[in-house]
Amino acid sequence: MSGSKRYRFPSASYPAVRVMLLMVMGIIYGYVSDLNLIPSILLFITVVLFWFVSEFILRKVNIILSSHLSTILYCLVIFTASFLWYKVADHNLEKNFNESGFIHFYAWEEIELSGTVREKGYTTSGKRVYVAEIDKSFLEEGLSTSKKYRIRLYNGEVGGRDLQIGSSFRAVVRLYEFPERRNPHEFDYGGWLYKQQIAAHGEITELIEKDEPQTVFSWISLRGYVQKNVDELFSPQTAPMAKALFLGYKEEIGEDTRQNFSRSGLSHIMAVSGLHVGFIVAPIWFIIPFLWTKRWGKWVGLILLTVLLFGYAGLTGFSASVSRASLMAWLITYGKLFSRVRNSINLTAAAAIILLIVNPYQLFDVGFQLSFGAVFTILLLMPEAQRIMPARYRYGKIGALATIVIISVVVQAGLFPILTYYFGEFSIAGPIANALVIPIMTVTVPAGLAISLLPMSSNIMLSYGAIPVEWSLIWIESVAESIGKSELSYFTISNESLLIFLLWGLMILFGGSIRIPELRWKLCIAVLLVFNLFMIEQIFQNKGQSQLKITFLDVGQGDAVHIQTPSEKHILVDVGRWNPGYDSGSRVITPYLKHRGVETVDAVILSHPHADHIGGIESVMNEFKVLNIYQSSYEYESQLYNNYVRKADSLGISVQNVYAGDLIDIESNLRLYVLGPLEKETKPSNPNNYSVVVKIVYGDQSILLTGDAESQQELDLVTYYGDFLRSNLYKMGHHGSRTSSTKTFIEHVEPEISVASLAFRNRFRHPNRDAVSRVSTYSEENYFTSLEGAVVFKSNGKGLQRVEW
Repeated sequence: MSGSKRYRFPSASYPAVRVMLLMVMGIIYGYVSDLNLIPSILLFITVVLFWFVSEFILRKVNIILSSHLSTILYCLVIFTASFLWYKVADHNLEKNFNESGFIHFYAWEEIELSGTVREKGYTTSGKRVYVAEIDKSFLEEGLSTSKKYRIRLYNGEVGGRDLQIGSSFRAVVRLYEFPERRNPHEFDYGGWLYKQQIAAHGEITELIEKDEPQTVFSWISLRGYVQKNVDELFSPQTAPMAKALFLGYKEEIGEDTRQNFSRSGLSHIMAVSGLHVGFIVAPIWFIIPFLWTKRWGKWVGLILLTVLLFGYAGLTGFSASVSRASLMAWLITYGKLFSRVRNSINLTAAAAIILLIVNPYQLFDVGFQLSFGAVFTILLLMPEAQRIMPARYRYGKIGALATIVIISVVVQAGLFPILTYYFGEFSIAGPIANALVIPIMTVTVPAGLAISLLPMSSNIMLSYGAIPVEWSLIWIESVAESIGKSELSYFTISNESLLIFLLWGLMILFGGSIRIPELRWKLCIAVLLVFNLFMIEQIFQNKGQSQLKITFLDVGQGDAVHIQTPSEKHILVDVGRWNPGYDSGSRVITPYLKHRGVETVDAVILSHPHADHIGGIESVMNEFKVLNIYQSSYEYESQLYNNYVRKADSLGISVQNVYAGDLIDIESNLRLYVLGPLEKETKPSNPNNYSVVVKIVYGDQSILLTGDAESQQELDLVTYYGDFLRSNLYKMGHHGSRTSSTKTFIEHVEPEISVASLAFRNRFRHPNRDAVSRVSTYSEENYFTSLEGAVVFKSNGKGLQRVEW
């Protein structure tokens, strides 16, 4: 009797992979579950008891049933243990944060603090920043506490006195409010501080005293020593790049440079991780054949490997990325030394398990996902990808260069869902850029790091050694700049579906199993199934796209409203505020629109020429294709206004003055009525009373936006339009000022919902209590960006629904 054997996946060969997958599922469930710590403990104990009964009691009665049940319960034990471990970590983090929560009561006050600097860097705006461990807080007269906590301090160079890593200090600090996420697209800075166990942030206003770091060895002092050497060895232009490439210290890298590296597919070289660790470990791999021939060679190699990796991890501040890469490199090199490299995938999974045990939060860190995503992609796809290359070229110089390109293509393709989900951009120029840069880095990084570690007493010799390294740094940055600035090097894409992660993972497994027919076809079926689920999800999402969406962005004391029409056209009504060194266009509106994948703004409506309404217009024109600008004809003399007019003219953007009675034509099923200003020969002295007022009508729903119209203009609106002013949603005029939202006007609008755009702390004391009271007579829902952050609504033409983000 003959027959073909049925293929069975050798899961027993991948024990670490199975445990890793169960841990990942358990941690994810811990993240989404609302279960508290005590019920989580009880759940884990219950599962363990069931497993114990099955393994040691049921086995005596029915061994087959016991075997199957024990396997299932064993998996559940790992799952619930990971779930519980996340809950324990979350509980401890919250407990530590709450214990230092007293400091939040002193927001916007100046208090005296003493502590030690642990980290040092720059913000993206160029301001010096420190992370310090505080050991004494002088809160009020006669009141102090020795409760320890971490704080992030800005503007540290006071009176020319800079703080060094390891410095003890005493300073007066103005504390800021603990940050909250204010707009849908924004980086959750407060959440990031929380995960870093940083309890507060503030600005040093007076440095009372400081002590230089002690000479006792510490990783912090060594890191500071290397950074100081880099500043002396390299020019001011290349020193920030050297610190980023050698140490992963990116705080001095400007935003433009970061963007160039990202769009050219080279951002990974500034995130010190597997690539850099590979450069450090490479010498050990070269001498492994020699070590095999010596009696104690393997152990000598293992010690050298451990010292190198531990030293480099310490030098980079034991960053998560280096720790991950070092652990993976140690396990794989250990296996190679002792001839136990039977399965690199299993060793990589073991590294992930160890890191998740140390800190389960790492699973949600994009760096963790990118690191392990890249490694698993390479291990699964590279063996098949290399077969594309003819055998005669595979091991020569051409093969080495081709391998770099292939690895880059494989990694970029494998990381597609992560890159688009988190960053909304995908580089297609990565393979070319990496081929131009990686070969040089194999020498630049080890050589640059080596000379930066040497004492500066041999300054002349080191300065000569730094010259070729500096040339290499210039070349790397020039490649990133020339490729990254090209619009052909990348494309933007909005990806908010989690199904694409599962789809992409199955596709990678399919590619890795292409030569195993039995497994290949099973994975092909799984890919097709998930692809269909993904398409169904997209159909339902696109069905919901035919809605009007309106977002009142939080731009502080200013106005900025984004309207997405049912046919996905984009309108901005006002563009936020401008202050020296800040404008809402670059800080809020541009990142928000790019996050949504917007490239063209169909219309910008500027209600009036005050800086809190037109502040971001230049940034918007610089970053997006603006088709039309509609504005008030009020002649206003300000440099900001004049610059905007000149900029629009130079870009060929149509700027039109609009008046009451005009209709802005965007699309057929949406009406934008201009209700103000009335065209007058003599304009009012106050630009607020010559605001562009628009009423947007979609189906049965209407939205009224009145800019900063005050009582004088509101009276004109009531006189000319009467009950036509009635609207479902009303943006409170002039940020909730007492001079707007007058009783007669509100009686005609009769809003169901109102939104006021303003800052929590503002010198005008907005919103006015009487104005809010007048609006609340009719409005059942009142929202304030100062309290809520951005406020978002959607409408199908039959009703308005608040959208939580």
